[in-house]
Amino acid sequence: MKVFLNLTEKLLFILGFCLLIINIIGLFISLRNESIYQEKAGINLTEKELYQRINKTVTDKKEYITHLNKAVHKGIAHYWRDEGINKYNLRIPFYENYLLFIASYLDPEEYLKYEFYDYRRAIERGVGLCSQQAIIVSEILLEKRIPSFLIGLTGHVVLRAQVNADRDEWWVLDPDYGVVIPHDIEIIEKNPKIIRSFYAQAGYKLKTIDSLGKIYEKKGNVVRSEQGAKGYRIKRFRAEHIFYYLKWIIPCILIMTSIILFIKRRSDINM
Repeated sequence: MKVFLNLTEKLLFILGFCLLIINIIGLFISLRNESIYQEKAGINLTEKELYQRINKTVTDKKEYITHLNKAVHKGIAHYWRDEGINKYNLRIPFYENYLLFIASYLDPEEYLKYEFYDYRRAIERGVGLCSQQAIIVSEILLEKRIPSFLIGLTGHVVLRAQVNADRDEWWVLDPDYGVVIPHDIEIIEKNPKIIRSFYAQAGYKLKTIDSLGKIYEKKGNVVRSEQGAKGYRIKRFRAEHIFYYLKWIIPCILIMTSIILFIKRRSDINM
């Protein structure tokens, strides 16, 4: 006697199979919309060019950190506009991660315009705010075993990186502006005017520099206690990893459940 999948078993199998296919398709679709190069967002490096600069062998730590900071500045567009939510994948598309896509409707405050904690995905998308760029630099430094910690200023995010372990020397990096300040945050907080020359050398106007000088003042500044993206928002950091595991686990569970139910039902019929 032939036994076929019933409606429940079919639905579970089809849903699981469809999600699995969508996941596989997503592996071949880039998150980066090439139109970003036409936006006035300061980006002029492709994803490939950015990785070439990231992976460039530089023996001098200070030189590499300066080089990396500038590369991320040129390779990630400062863009977070509402009109680009879907165009530039600020909302994570269904094919990339259907769980984050659904979350963007259930909790738009947290997930509508989503900031990646995996720097590879952030680079692939190619857009973000100051915090996204700081996360990218910090995560890459973490891979290179260079200590770094994100710093929350008032309305801006930078990071501090250890440029000399023997002398315990730290610099402040601002990849969003492409600026390196060869002083630690404590020194800058005591004398915010110290940043002026470094932002001026990068071509920024006095009005911009003055506003930045105010946010470097000590009041409200927070230096994260853990390195990299984990130190920025640990719950979101962990949640992202879980979402990316679950997007594969869920369809496998659905398919396996369908098969188990079918086998059990067939066994019961044959008894």
